[in-house]
Amino acid sequence: MKGKSVVALVPCPDYEGERVAGAVARGFELLEPEPLPTGKPVLLKPNMLRPSPPEKGVTTHPSVFSAVARFLREKVADLVFGDSPNGIFAPQAAAERSGLAAEARALGIPLADFETEEEVRNPSGSQNRRFVIARGIVEAGAIVNLPRLKTHSLTTITGALKNIFGAVPGKRKAEFHIKHPDVEGFSRMIADLNGLVRSRLVVMDAIRAMEGNGPSAGDLVDLGLLLFSTDPVAVDAVCCRIVGVDPLSLPLIRIAQEIGVGNASPDAIEIRGARLADHARARFAVPPRSLTEKIPGFLYRIAKDLLVAKPIIDDFLCVRCGECVKTCPTQPKALSQEPRNPRQGRGAMNPREYRGAMNPREYRGARNVPSAAPGGIPRYDYSLCIRCYCCQETCPEGAISVQDAPLGGIFRNRK
Repeated sequence: MKGKSVVALVPCPDYEGERVAGAVARGFELLEPEPLPTGKPVLLKPNMLRPSPPEKGVTTHPSVFSAVARFLREKVADLVFGDSPNGIFAPQAAAERSGLAAEARALGIPLADFETEEEVRNPSGSQNRRFVIARGIVEAGAIVNLPRLKTHSLTTITGALKNIFGAVPGKRKAEFHIKHPDVEGFSRMIADLNGLVRSRLVVMDAIRAMEGNGPSAGDLVDLGLLLFSTDPVAVDAVCCRIVGVDPLSLPLIRIAQEIGVGNASPDAIEIRGARLADHARARFAVPPRSLTEKIPGFLYRIAKDLLVAKPIIDDFLCVRCGECVKTCPTQPKALSQEPRNPRQGRGAMNPREYRGAMNPREYRGARNVPSAAPGGIPRYDYSLCIRCYCCQETCPEGAISVQDAPLGGIFRNRK
């Protein structure tokens, strides 16, 4: 990407509406972006990973969405919003549960079509020359990317670049996990998608970020920041530096810079507003890193058991809902669930007794999710597991975490 990228850092201590609105206005003042195009709808693209309430920190916070929408509505008449959650959930369900739908209704912003598929050619792609993406993306005149800063077991950090994977409808995402099971190939696919689906503006929700077992079951930490840019690579790179991660050590950010999606090098980014050093964290828990980033795909399956972290299930936290089995993209599936044995301890009890996890309202919008747990605790066949971590990302109870590989820590410590 030619020229310097600008990233504006604006402190914001919490999600109180007026404070967020003030921070958003300040961010756009610092950034000075070019006007958004007219004639086609401008799409607000939050992170709506799954139906989850705002306080869980899984989705873009509704106050950030609302503040950006109110600011842009004065300049753009036609706003829409949307995202494609994990394949077993409907976009409307994620929008409702996350609180985004209520804010959108109050502002008269409709939900875009993220379920109808359209095939789009990508002739300039470095690896992927075609994508199937949502009609709402195709019909948008510009995309305003509203990610939330979180950790991710596959890409380490999920931010502006990874948020664009939501352009791919539902279960279509599984095809890319199967085709690119290694982190290098998957990251190149995401970078290519960002080259096709360009973020015209990025507003990163880093007021309260997620560390540890992200992107859906980690711990929330107060960073107190909103980040603004026209370059998604620069935003992710600056976020990495804030949380103590070398951005160019992550394949996704490195590849995105290489193919011209944006800038990641410090000398190619101008930071405006707050000083990065004033907000950098000495410690931020990130998932175990894969050591197979440079291994070709055909060797990946051989090396993964020794070098790649694997998902594991906490039997005590598991409520046997079976969502992890449904979302597993491999055929045959790497997860299986045996019929529930009524003599099996916790399984003999009514699942609703377990923290309300089986209340149907907790799963509204989920497709084919039973109202009561039909089986035992799911078990892995690791020879079939491609380490995409879709199961860990989907688990509503945080019962799945990622365990470091046998040689992972040894090699990292030596490095």
